[in-house]
Amino acid sequence: MPVRQGCLVRMEDCDGAYGWGEIWCNFPPHAAESRAWLVRDIIAPCLQGQIFQDWRELRPALEQKLLRMMIHTGESGAFAQCFAGIDMAVADLCARRVNMGMSQFLGGSGTTAVGTYASTPSSGNLELQCGEIKNAGHTAIKLKIGYEPARDIAAIKTARESLGTEFSIMVDANQAWNYSLAKTQISALEPFRIDFIEEPLLANEDLSIWKRLSEHSSIPLAAGENISSQARFENHINDHSLHVVQPDVAKWGGISGALNVARYAHAREAQCYLHFMGTGLGMAASLHVLAGLGGDGRVELDVNENPLRTGLGEINLAVSNGRLSVPGGTGFGFEPDSSELVRFSI
Repeated sequence: MPVRQGCLVRMEDCDGAYGWGEIWCNFPPHAAESRAWLVRDIIAPCLQGQIFQDWRELRPALEQKLLRMMIHTGESGAFAQCFAGIDMAVADLCARRVNMGMSQFLGGSGTTAVGTYASTPSSGNLELQCGEIKNAGHTAIKLKIGYEPARDIAAIKTARESLGTEFSIMVDANQAWNYSLAKTQISALEPFRIDFIEEPLLANEDLSIWKRLSEHSSIPLAAGENISSQARFENHINDHSLHVVQPDVAKWGGISGALNVARYAHAREAQCYLHFMGTGLGMAASLHVLAGLGGDGRVELDVNENPLRTGLGEINLAVSNGRLSVPGGTGFGFEPDSSELVRFSI
């Protein structure tokens, strides 16, 4: 990613209550402006003046109303990302209205800290970075692979030797392999005790291919950031082609979608790790969702520098024994700083 971006949406009801959401826009470099104009020109006019009895009705209503436009423009992903941010904002609004923290609003029982993992340190000087990550309180790491096979194995070997046998290591191939190469690479990874491998195949690869790879693999398969429907998640879970699902609250489904996926997974003995790589707002939302589910699983914490995650508002990202504190206060417990919004705005 050549730049760091964020696209935040603020929703307000007729009584003046408001909430904040985040729309995924990591790539390409001007995606933030694109999503902002899509909301302003097309989506917001569909919402203004509308009445909903339940906050969870809003996203499906938008999906139904704008389905033809999504097909016509070929912009289904961009629309889904905007819907996710709006779903997030209306959940935050409703929790604030009743003066509740989001995890409690979602039915949680008071979990105050959830598991996390250090995500995708750069491949340069990996041994030093692994030491820093361990010293920072992490107990789990995810490495980006999918480069040259020998380079991938060397990186994982370095990480395992640096972190020790008790440290959890996951890897992310970012859809880089076909079935044949994935099968070969997974076999080569087996000696390193990998907790899961993320996106060893294209996310939209035929489910039968995912199932074949899962049956071959001794390492659990994971995916979710590029799955964009409840039905696809359910199909993966039902045929055991994924053992770890990774919904992203800013990319598809928002809060309601992530909850539905996680609950479906938990009922069928699959794990849910929340994927996230954006601003502090979406990070706070992800922590609350996992807490609302009881805290089972982990939230991704990008360890690379991003001022939009650490400087846009107050959030405690200090890790203690592999866990992060859930923000206090109402809603997501995250209020973007108005002066920082101005400073970072395009």
